[in-house]
Amino acid sequence: MITEKDMYFHTPTSDDHYWAETNYFGFYIPEKAIHVNVYVLTRQNAGVVLSSITVTDGFSNSPHLVRYSNNQVHLPFPKSDFDDYTLGNGLSIKCTKPVMDYDIKFDDERGVKIDVQYKALMAPYDIHDPEQDPLAATADDTVSATAYAGHWDQTGRVTGKFTIDGKTYDVNCVSSMDHSWGERKEDQFVNFCWLNANFDNDVSIHCLWAINPDDPNDYQAIAHGYVREGDQVYGLVKGSGKLRRDGRLHQFMDLQVEDKRGKVHNFTGSAFTSNPWQPWPFVYCTQSFLRWDLDGVTGWGEVQDVSM
Repeated sequence: MITEKDMYFHTPTSDDHYWAETNYFGFYIPEKAIHVNVYVLTRQNAGVVLSSITVTDGFSNSPHLVRYSNNQVHLPFPKSDFDDYTLGNGLSIKCTKPVMDYDIKFDDERGVKIDVQYKALMAPYDIHDPEQDPLAATADDTVSATAYAGHWDQTGRVTGKFTIDGKTYDVNCVSSMDHSWGERKEDQFVNFCWLNANFDNDVSIHCLWAINPDDPNDYQAIAHGYVREGDQVYGLVKGSGKLRRDGRLHQFMDLQVEDKRGKVHNFTGSAFTSNPWQPWPFVYCTQSFLRWDLDGVTGWGEVQDVSM
């Protein structure tokens, strides 16, 4: 179970320099097909921080061809705690309600600015708590026991302003954040996917998938995940899915998940953006922004997968 103390830095369980603690926040502007991610990876034992701010609005086969990328891998470790910190790249994140709400600000002093608020629509979903996650004891993936030794996912609403290329956009969307801690080696994220879909009827689906190592178009099993229906959250028990790609880039997804009630959710997604994302040099992640359909209800969300 996640508690208020989990918004702070956790004490590393080893002196391994790969031990890490992370935050991720994503948001989007559907009418402009703009997707923004804000990622922070701290390495307490090494005394450094990686921060990646990425903006995409189309398709490309190179991380250097996206709309905007500010990826810095050796920022000084903050002197404050993980609930309220500022980094040398112009990013500030402040938790305004323990493990629930955050203010996210960024200014690169070259015209890109983020000033948004994330407000949770549910309690943190602890992937290691069997009271929340039916798959807590049986997950078979590359990260749950190490990089995600501590991990929660959460759906929330993001509102505020985003500025790029002299234009300021209003932000108002439902998206996901996560917080992880554990030993995170740079080469361990393989055949793994993190995905969210948020629908107009106040339903969200968030899931972590294991990808078939012999077929990157086969999402063969759910590692963790949930369905949120208003203020109710139901853990997932199984799922499967097929993809259509252009090389590594996503084009179309056809997914099915079943929650602990036995309710089956079939949803499809069409990519409005798809691009490589390299938060650190060793990993090649395909990140896409999709329009989803769930029984005729439209939704929006993102997919990150590493299929190798």
